[in-house]
Amino acid sequence: MPNINRRTLLYAFGVASVSPLLPAQTAAPRRVVVAQPGENLFAYSTDRQAKFAACKVTSEGSAGGCSIFELVVPTLSGPGLHVHHREDEWYHVLSGRFIFEVGGQQYHLPVGGSIFAPRDIPHRWANEDKTDGKVILVCQPGGFEKFFDELGKMPAADMASAQMRQLLAKYGMEALGPPIFPGTPPGQPSH
Repeated sequence: MPNINRRTLLYAFGVASVSPLLPAQTAAPRRVVVAQPGENLFAYSTDRQAKFAACKVTSEGSAGGCSIFELVVPTLSGPGLHVHHREDEWYHVLSGRFIFEVGGQQYHLPVGGSIFAPRDIPHRWANEDKTDGKVILVCQPGGFEKFFDELGKMPAADMASAQMRQLLAKYGMEALGPPIFPGTPPGQPSH
């Protein structure tokens, strides 16, 4: 039998004993995802939600990597102060003028502006323009379209209820305070 030095033997046993504990690395399927203007790639339960949060790339389409939305935001509206514990978010302003409050600091963004809001940092935002605005929202990792779908099924009267807090908790979020513009109509999409 050949002579094996002690370090080589310990290394071999160490790798052999740890390797079954490591997750198998599988390659994510690679495919092109195309969304035409006005197209929504997620089958929302309500037409209303599809109108406000058209999904351009689903979690399934990105192999879980991200979800991408084109949000239509009425004037002087936006979500209340909240925090995500699962997703990082990136916003890019397509039309309108938006105010973002992230980590207690305010940023005013015109068309072409963008902002990254990392998970675990409280934030809120609103369209401060006189007309409807649009933003692209990228959520990483993917899956946020499922939250939007459930939100779209919730009656407007329940938006400030315990039911809403439960929905937020289900998707790793917490409501922390009011929207930037207190008159935001109930039932506006929360992002």
